[in-house]
Amino acid sequence: MIKDSWQVCIANYSQYNEVDRLDSLIINDNNSLALSLLTGRAVLIIQKPCESEPSLEAIAMVRGTSYVIPENVGYNLIMEKGCQVIGVERPNTHSEGGRRIPLTTGEIERLKKNINKEFKS
Repeated sequence: MIKDSWQVCIANYSQYNEVDRLDSLIINDNNSLALSLLTGRAVLIIQKPCESEPSLEAIAMVRGTSYVIPENVGYNLIMEKGCQVIGVERPNTHSEGGRRIPLTTGEIERLKKNINKEFKS
């Protein structure tokens, strides 16, 4: 569904959402995004701002909870097969540009360990 001010979309699992593909965060420069888990299991990685330097948090998504990613905040979504997530965003979110910022090897290893632990539970 697309309106002038927002659109609703369903993100289905893709091989690009697998934990082994994790290498960067996505930043939507001028738009916020809201996500909610429909089916399956997913982990939302979000860059948490703090005074010294940003930190990363891996959040196991819960059905019925909305997760809002403010503009200019890095995030990524890791999904298991069969997972679906609903997203609400402005229609120009992707056309106005977003960018990817690479994660360090240490960040990737720490996040993968936490995500794999979450998916095994």
